Amino acid sequence: MDILQKVLGPEALGWSAALLTLLTFVSADMRRLRLLALAANAAFIAYGTAAQLLPVMVLHLALVPVNLWRLNQAFHRKANTEPAKPTLAQRAARQPSGWTPARRASRVNRRQAGSAMSAQQSESGSGTGSGTGAMAAVSRGAPCKD
Repeated sequence: MDILQKVLGPEALGWSAALLTLLTFVSADMRRLRLLALAANAAFIAYGTAAQLLPVMVLHLALVPVNLWRLNQAFHRKANTEPAKPTLAQRAARQPSGWTPARRASRVNRRQAGSAMSAQQSESGSGTGSGTGAMAAVSRGAPCKD
């Protein structure tokens, strides 16, 4: 170890610690992230000791219990079997441009009103009564023929 330290100096520990820290940022699994973070903490503690960098050593000594606590949480957390409900922003991103919750509500209300009118028309018969066809045409927005 003395030969390696004489050849490379403490910078080798610093670069390996930096590489381990970089790997934590690309990790998608929380358990792997915490294990890599603990390895990076150990490497930075060794680097801080070898290079006599007290702030680096103290910082990573303080981070070790945090990473151990979070790693413990990750191992004891139950797997989420239910998919998360999308947020309003996620739902809006899937909608056509210009979509807002208010516009969606007004569109739903128009559909419900239209289905209520068609139900009333079917209850009133075939529409052969006086003026029934004209009234239905007006309610649908069609032009009337006099």
